[in-house]
Amino acid sequence: MNENPREIDEIAGDEVMGMLGASPDDDRSYSDDGYITNYNQEQPPFKEEKATPLYEWKDITKDFFVAIEDLALGELMHHELFGLFEAMSAIEMMDPKMDAGMCCKKEKPLRFHTAVSTGQLKLDNLTPAELLGIIDSIYACVVSWLEGHSLAQTLFTCLYMHFPHAIEEKPLKAFCICVFKVVWYIREFIQHAAVYEEEDFQPSTFAYTLYPDVSDAKTCAMLKEAEEELARRAKAHPEVAEIFGFVTCRVKFARILLQIFMHLWRMKTTSLTEPEMNDIVRQLGSLADIVPVMRRSVERGTQPDHTSDAPNPMGFSPMVNQRLLPPTFPRYTRIKERHESINFLEELIQRLRLACKVTGCTHFYTALNFFMDFSKKSGQCLLSRSMLRFIYLNHVRVSSFTDYLKESARIFIAPPVLMSRTALATNAQARECVESFFNYTPNMHTMYVFLQICGYNRARQRDKLARLLEEFAKLQQEAQRLDTYLYMQDAKPETTSQYLACFGTWVLYQCLRAMELYLLSGLELELYSIHEYLYIFWYLYEFLFGWIVSALTRAESFLVDQDCIVDPGKASTSAAKTSRKTKSKKKKGKPYFREILYNQALQNVCGGFYKGLTGFVKDGRINQPAAMFDNEKIRFDHRFAPFACLKTPPMVPHFEFRLMRSHLLKLSSSELYLAAAKHFHQGRTILESIPNPDPEMLDILRVTKVNFVVMNLLANGHKKESKAQPEFDFSYHRYFPVIKQQ
Repeated sequence: MNENPREIDEIAGDEVMGMLGASPDDDRSYSDDGYITNYNQEQPPFKEEKATPLYEWKDITKDFFVAIEDLALGELMHHELFGLFEAMSAIEMMDPKMDAGMCCKKEKPLRFHTAVSTGQLKLDNLTPAELLGIIDSIYACVVSWLEGHSLAQTLFTCLYMHFPHAIEEKPLKAFCICVFKVVWYIREFIQHAAVYEEEDFQPSTFAYTLYPDVSDAKTCAMLKEAEEELARRAKAHPEVAEIFGFVTCRVKFARILLQIFMHLWRMKTTSLTEPEMNDIVRQLGSLADIVPVMRRSVERGTQPDHTSDAPNPMGFSPMVNQRLLPPTFPRYTRIKERHESINFLEELIQRLRLACKVTGCTHFYTALNFFMDFSKKSGQCLLSRSMLRFIYLNHVRVSSFTDYLKESARIFIAPPVLMSRTALATNAQARECVESFFNYTPNMHTMYVFLQICGYNRARQRDKLARLLEEFAKLQQEAQRLDTYLYMQDAKPETTSQYLACFGTWVLYQCLRAMELYLLSGLELELYSIHEYLYIFWYLYEFLFGWIVSALTRAESFLVDQDCIVDPGKASTSAAKTSRKTKSKKKKGKPYFREILYNQALQNVCGGFYKGLTGFVKDGRINQPAAMFDNEKIRFDHRFAPFACLKTPPMVPHFEFRLMRSHLLKLSSSELYLAAAKHFHQGRTILESIPNPDPEMLDILRVTKVNFVVMNLLANGHKKESKAQPEFDFSYHRYFPVIKQQ
C-alpha cells in the first residue's frame, strides 16, 4: 500500500470528480465526502486539520425569566414573525428525539481520508477474510436499502463507496463500481414502475452520483479481470484458496446481476425476444446456484463487532452521513444480518424468474390474474413487484394496450362486434364505436390503473382500490351505453338480444374482482374487529361471490351461444361424429368451469363463517363494543362506503343486514353451528372436485376441514357453557381463519 495517503487522494482526485459529474478543471470544490461545498472558491478536496471555531457564549437565563414575568402559566406570546410553524421548529431543533443532527451516541463520524491516513481503512493488500467481510456487508447494505431505508444510512455508510476509484485492490474496486451501477439500475426500475410509496422506498441519493464514469461494458470487463485475479491468487496461496473462491463467487454474482439488469433495461426501447428472455431466466438460474455457496461461506469473512452498529469492523462508518439527513425524527437503521440478506437475495432471484413469465400473458385477463397471484407471493419486496410491471408494460407497450383490452373482452365473453363472420363485425359504425370505447383515455386508464395497483404493497392496494371503484362506476356507464348502441345497430335483434350486456358483463366482472380484493384485504391487514367479521362474511356470502358466479356463468353461456351462431355446421351428422364433437364442445363450452367452482367454494366458506359467527353471537361468545360508544350502522356504512358509488351491483344497505340477521337469530345456536358445518363441508367437497388444485386452494381446503370439525363439535354441545371468545387463526390462510374454541 502507498505510504502517503495524501498522494493517493491527489492521484484519484480527477477520477473522483469525474465520477461525481464534474471535470478536473471545474471551479467547484468538494468535501472529503464527495459533496460540493463551494461553487466559486477553489478549495482542496479535504483538510486534515481544521481550525477550532471561537464562540462567545452569553448567559441569557436571567434576562429570559425577567421577560416572561408578565406571562401566566401556559400563556404564549404571539408575534407576526414568530408563528406556529416557527414555534414548532424551535421546539424540534437541538432535541435529540427530533433533530437528526443531535445524535445521542456522540460517536464521531469517520471520514474516508481520515480513515486512510490513520490506517483504519486499507486500500490495498486486503486479506481474503477482509474482502469477504466487506463484500458481504455491502450486500447487506443494499438489501437494507431495498427494505425502505435511505442510501445515506445504508450503502453510503461504506467508506469504500465514497471514492471507489481510489481503491487499489482490484477485486474490491471493480465490485464497488459494479454496486454503483446495480443500485442505479434498481433505482431506475423502481421509479419507472412507480408502484412505491414513501414507506417502501427512498429514492433520494443525497448528492451521491450513482453512475460513475465507467461504461457498463468496462465494468463487466473489470469484474472479469477481478475474477481472474482472484483465481491467480488462489493458485499462488493454496492455504487460502477456498476463501478466494468464495470471494470470486460474490464478484461473479454481482457481474451476472448487472448483466441481467442491463438486458432488461433494453426493454425500455426494444422488446426482448423469447430467446433473450429465456437467456435472462438461465442467468437467474446461475445466480440461484451461487447463493448456496455464499450462504455456506458467510462465516468465513470478518464478522461485525457486537459493540458497534457498523456491519463490518473495517470500511464502515454509520454516522458519516448523519448531517445529510433532514431535521426530523432520527430513524435508527440497523443493517440487515448477513444470513438474512442472502436469504433475501435468494428469494428475490426466484421472484424475478417468476416475473419473467409474465411475457407469456397474451391478454389483460391473464395478466391481471398473474399480477394478483404475484402480489400475494412477493410480499413486501418492492424490486420484484417493480420488475414485474416494468417487464410487462415494456413488453406490451402502452400504445398497444388497447389491443390487449380488446383481446381480453373477446376471449372473456366474445362480443359479436369483435368476432369475425358476424353482422356487427362488418358494421363500420359499430366498429368505430367500439374503437372509441377502448381508446377513450379514462376507460383505458381505469384498466391500466387496476393492473398498476396490483404492484403496490398490500396496504396501499386497499386504499387505491377504494378510489378505483369510482372510476369503475363511470366505466360501467360507458359500457352500458355501448351495449345499447350495438343492440340498436344489429340487423337481427331477435338473435342478439342475449348479447345486450357483453361489454357491461366484462366490465362488471373486473369491478367485482376489485370489490372482492378490497374486502378480503381488510382481513389480511387485520383492519376489522372480531365483532365486524359477521357483516363482512355476510356481504361476501350473500352478495359478492354470488354476483361473481353469475357474471362468469353469463359469460360462459355467451361463449357457447356465440360458438353455435358463428359455426352452425357444428351440429353432428353421424353418431360417431356427434359423440366426438359433443365431448369437444363440452370441454370448450365450459371455459370458466374451474373458476366458477372455486368461487362457489369461497361462497360456501364465507357462508360457514357467517352462520358460525351468528351462533357465537347467539351464545354471547363475541365481545361487543360498549353500547354508549357504538353505532353499528356507522361502522357498516364506513366499511362498505367505496361501494356506494356503484350502481351495479348496488350497495346493500344496513337495514337489510339487520333484517337477515334477526331472521337467522331465531334459530338455536346448535342449528346455526350445524348450518355452518354444512357450508364448510360443501366448500370442502367443491374444492376436492377441482382438478390440479393450486397451493392456495389446498390451504383453504385445510381450513374447511378443521372448521367443519369445530362446528360439528359445537353443534353437539361441546363447551356449551363457555363464554370465552373464539380465536381466529390466520396462519393457515391470509383471508380465511381457523376457528379455535378454548
